[in-house]
Amino acid sequence: MSRARQRSDLEELRNQVAAYVAAGADESVQRVTSSVHRLSRRLNQWYDRQLADLGVTSGEWSVLAELARSGHDSPLTPTQLAVAANVAPSSMTHRLDRMADRGLIIRQPDPNNRTRVLVELSNVGYQLYAAAIRDANLVEGDVLHSLSPTQIDQLADLLENVISGLDDAGI
Repeated sequence: MSRARQRSDLEELRNQVAAYVAAGADESVQRVTSSVHRLSRRLNQWYDRQLADLGVTSGEWSVLAELARSGHDSPLTPTQLAVAANVAPSSMTHRLDRMADRGLIIRQPDPNNRTRVLVELSNVGYQLYAAAIRDANLVEGDVLHSLSPTQIDQLADLLENVISGLDDAGI
């Protein structure tokens, strides 16, 4: 990213905060929330490009990530995946069909319930997941390059406290 782009983005952020403050918002709050939102948006744009380069949709990524989090010994049902992705079960079925055709997932009958199917990552699916995570980690590390390790830890602690507060408030 060019220096001019960085400056213009920072100037745009400052103008946005100034407009919010002029409308009655607290400047400190707006500096934090607007910065977090802008960072999130910029990273999401990069993630979307990365997934497109890998031939994976964001919906398929949500399945890969959810299955990776659940672990190899904990396959999930299509309904659990649909709930986690906030999509209709029929949409998840179509998504899983495409992913199975590409060898990213394995579907097997549930040994405890013959009417249910269990889904887990295939080796190919996990390799794709791990490669995407490694690539993202490089970019994310570059994003934080201007901070010291101590500052990164402090920032992580502060953001985790904010998220905990959201959880506690039910937001």
